[in-house]
Amino acid sequence: MPGRPNQAEALVLDYLKTKDDPVLDLELDAPALTERAAAAGLASFSLRGTVDRLKAKGHLHLLQRGRYLARERASESPRLWSLDPVAEAVLRRLKIDYYVSWHAALWHYNLIDQQSRTVSVAVRQRKRPVSIAAQRVRFVLVSERKFFGHELVEDFEWPVQMATMSRAIIDGFDRPDLVGPPAVVVEALRRAVTVEQLAPEQLVADAKRLNSPTLNRRLGFFMDLLGIPGTDELALRVGRGYAEALFPGYEPSTKLDVDQRWRVYLDPAIIGTALELK
Repeated sequence: MPGRPNQAEALVLDYLKTKDDPVLDLELDAPALTERAAAAGLASFSLRGTVDRLKAKGHLHLLQRGRYLARERASESPRLWSLDPVAEAVLRRLKIDYYVSWHAALWHYNLIDQQSRTVSVAVRQRKRPVSIAAQRVRFVLVSERKFFGHELVEDFEWPVQMATMSRAIIDGFDRPDLVGPPAVVVEALRRAVTVEQLAPEQLVADAKRLNSPTLNRRLGFFMDLLGIPGTDELALRVGRGYAEALFPGYEPSTKLDVDQRWRVYLDPAIIGTALELK
């Protein structure tokens, strides 16, 4: 739960205020912080322990291994700090309906561990991507019928239209190329249901509304594999085509067995990684 920082934690937060960006890099910032702690008389100062406490209190959020984003006001949700320039220039001034989904939304809900430099944004009319330095906003055209499942989120420095957790999962299985490798998509599903207690029936309802047999095959197969209940309705909506790859780009080069319920190729590499998550 968020809480007030102690002396060592305040020292770290005060140090981060002196930087051009509020990102703590354990390797690069350790010498300066150790020197400050010694000057303040904190003989038993432990940077790792202090970081762990700041994370637990909601003042630090993991960006990448060894790198953390700081917030002066404790929050259980990280803000997309490293994309602020893009957001200020694009999302805040966007004159059309949109919602952030895929990788950025899954990261917002703590379902994946590493933030991306690209934010994928659903829109109903074509727009060119916008890049600022290494950061990018990519617009994904979504039809009127499929434009649902989002809400205004005010955890950031400005209000953002964000996919709900369920819709972000569904979007990930529908367009996994906008999220990452198969293991990342499957792990997000596992965390959503087992850690965040997302209701499986909400996933199924959103998938049915999207009305994609391929999506239903992928989602239903992995829900079964992870022991997530409620897939019967999806099994009725898998289309009539023959077997498909579990994920696009992973079409089998050799003969593989086929799951008869979901009509997907049983790729041992993808399935093995998913089973390790259980």
